[in-house]
Amino acid sequence: MRIQIALATAVLVVALAGAMSYVIGQRSTNDLMKQIGTGMSDIALQMADELDRTMWTHRGEVAVLSTLRALRNLDDIDQVNVLISRLQHELSIFTWIGVLDAEGNVVAATGDILLGKNISARPIYQYGSKEVFIGDVHDAKLLAKEFPTPTGEPLQFVDIAAPLLNDAGHFNGVLATHLSWEWANIVRRSLFSGLGLHRNVDIFVISANGTILLAPDIVMRGQTLELDIFDEARKSHVGWKIAEWPDGKDYLTGFGPADGHLDYAGLGWSVLARQNVETALTPVTELRTDILGVGLGLAALFSLIAWWGAGYVVGPLVKIAHAAGQLKRGEIDNLPDVTGAREINILSHSLRSLVIKLTEKDTALGEMKHIAHHDPLTGLGNRLALDVYLEHALAQANRQRSRLGILALDLDDFKLINDRLGHAAGDEVLCEVARRLRRCVRGGDLAARIGGDEMVIVAHLGDGGEQEVRVFAERILGDIVMPFITGGHRASINVSIGIGIYPEHAMSADTLLEKADQALYVAKSKGKHCYVIYGEEQRNQNSGSRA
Repeated sequence: MRIQIALATAVLVVALAGAMSYVIGQRSTNDLMKQIGTGMSDIALQMADELDRTMWTHRGEVAVLSTLRALRNLDDIDQVNVLISRLQHELSIFTWIGVLDAEGNVVAATGDILLGKNISARPIYQYGSKEVFIGDVHDAKLLAKEFPTPTGEPLQFVDIAAPLLNDAGHFNGVLATHLSWEWANIVRRSLFSGLGLHRNVDIFVISANGTILLAPDIVMRGQTLELDIFDEARKSHVGWKIAEWPDGKDYLTGFGPADGHLDYAGLGWSVLARQNVETALTPVTELRTDILGVGLGLAALFSLIAWWGAGYVVGPLVKIAHAAGQLKRGEIDNLPDVTGAREINILSHSLRSLVIKLTEKDTALGEMKHIAHHDPLTGLGNRLALDVYLEHALAQANRQRSRLGILALDLDDFKLINDRLGHAAGDEVLCEVARRLRRCVRGGDLAARIGGDEMVIVAHLGDGGEQEVRVFAERILGDIVMPFITGGHRASINVSIGIGIYPEHAMSADTLLEKADQALYVAKSKGKHCYVIYGEEQRNQNSGSRA
């Protein structure tokens, strides 16, 4: 009987594991498909929205600059050169900035590139002389020699231009700019880290005529994409499908349109995000393997127990073991009372009491840990979380010989919000700022509120170092300044940022925070809504003294 019970138990457990593996695998496949597909469409839509917002922002910058008197009248070319050089220095995305006279001659240009040449036949002049113009991505043939690339292929640019009207309101020239298309890659990297379920995801930006503008493989750029799902994206649909791509493989493909932002109508771009189906379903395969492995182990274990505890002991023990499995899978909250021999009764009662105590303790510890490490208003980490995280981050950076960026943030004139709109509105502003910061930071980084309107971000830097933290700070400035509605009022807020970098500026957590605070003080003194890297002002002063 013991052998028969042991064999029967083994067969039942293996059969149960197989059934669970099949049922859970099938259901998990469908659920995971929906989850990843929705994620793909979200990634595509976020990328499209960020592209449109960036184009809208830079179009506005060019439009505002075209109203400057020095540019409109062209009566002081030296001052014009100073203005456009300063713009290119502050916003490196502008690869080339030129000022054209009414006949299309380049009278001022950054780096004196194309200076004196007539480009009246180019679309940037023909369209820019009539209204604010944004051109689609193209190869800059005139500038190819000035900006060579390692691959030998010409750089791609986006044109933005605006007409210049003199004081009398007459057409006097064109402010023309080239934006390096490389900024699209920066947007992609800032939005997507390729972790979790969305591993090995490829992002494509497609023009209105189907030309690939951005792809993970540079060879694909400039080719025409023939894909049914692209037609849906062009119809301003958002969603996902399993589609066969030209390479013959099936991909979970999310799609979304770049249909403009506010008064910017967009250029008809579409964004596709894809992931290989086999890669996407790897967790389901691993889950099935784990279930079968656990099932085989339990079969052997229960067979031994059943053989040893046949008779009066077998029944209660099987009940306890089965309940333990249910508890492990989360199907029940506690073990049931099991009756049998005296030892079985004691075991059942003790296990039940233990589970209750452990559950209560785990719940209490989880709540206490969350409260202790999070700001109750914004949900960001608090000072305690910052101290703990920063120590671990410094230790990791020291082991890996990598860099950290410490950004100290302070909202400019926040007290005016409280005084004018009330503290409730001020709290809404803080919560909105927190949401935008969470959108800016990447996976593995930390945003914390350390008091009032003061916040700190700890960012892991790659090989870019200082340049990378500059791009990050620019993105924060751009996100925070966007207006929003609070309490029925339209409000906007500015932020000043001080930056310290490990290990260049300091090796310890306290000193790094102190350097970032000092840089923040300098940023405040410069007129606010800007960022300053520690020591940058001193370097600039020293450079000025030597000059």
